[in-house]
Amino acid sequence: MLQQYEDGLPGWIYDPRAQDEFFAGQRYQHFNEPNIRGMGLGKRAMLYAYARALDARCFTEEQTTSDCTSHGSRNARDMTRATQILVDRAPHDWFRVGATEPTYGARGHGGAGMSPARAARFERDVGFLYRTDYPGVVNLTKYTASHGIRWGEQGGPPQNVRAECAKNRVGLISLVRTQEELMDAMINGYAAHSGQYAAWSGQSDSRGIYPRVAKGWNHDMAIAFYDDTKEFYPFRVWGIVNSWGSWNQKPKFWPSAYPEWVPGMIVTTAEDFDVCLKANDCWVYGKVDGYPPQKLPDYGAIGMLKND
Repeated sequence: MLQQYEDGLPGWIYDPRAQDEFFAGQRYQHFNEPNIRGMGLGKRAMLYAYARALDARCFTEEQTTSDCTSHGSRNARDMTRATQILVDRAPHDWFRVGATEPTYGARGHGGAGMSPARAARFERDVGFLYRTDYPGVVNLTKYTASHGIRWGEQGGPPQNVRAECAKNRVGLISLVRTQEELMDAMINGYAAHSGQYAAWSGQSDSRGIYPRVAKGWNHDMAIAFYDDTKEFYPFRVWGIVNSWGSWNQKPKFWPSAYPEWVPGMIVTTAEDFDVCLKANDCWVYGKVDGYPPQKLPDYGAIGMLKND
């Protein structure tokens, strides 16, 4: 997948019209939550660890076609779901990791790639499915890219698939514009994904940071964590989880207080991460009732979230 993206594979598609259509159906547009403003500064939120604590299969699927937007949105959705479950102390509600195929099948065309705004609209207005079998409808137990490819070519997922999706919906999704806004969301348990034209090295430097490289990717990835505490790095860092499997080497430095590194994850500086926001396609996944402040439990892992 790395070579295909470097050769110009269009995984992420920026679509302002799709954004306008999304905004028309929701009172919330851009992320603007005064009740949690400023909460994220100087803290850290390791949201990927909440999903991994409930299901070790999270972030292990390897993308095989240009459906990165559906992987990024699914991973953000799963992280938000996991933190909500742990806040409510009801882990039995997790069930399974999310599926990607219905979202990609709703991309609005038969070609490659997808707009994050289209993914957001489908998951808000229609819904999503889990990685399981829906007898008589579709078997999504294993990631099968051909389902999403075919549904896109046919104008969208069939009605029986959409009817199953309608049982699970994301209540609120907002476009986030600044790192400060994103930190406020993540420290309260709300995860995000973003599409952008940017690429990172497969090797970290001695600090464990993966530098940006000249070749770009039209790519969407989920945002797994941030750390603004300066306890382990002298600057703010962000963690991005990719969907290509073990495409990069393990970082040369990884804080022992952090949860286990996930293969494919990128640790980047705030300066390099800013491209994920300047592309104007970074989406935060919230609950039905908005973005209330919530203090997340540690769930037995030091450093998963520092919200003191």
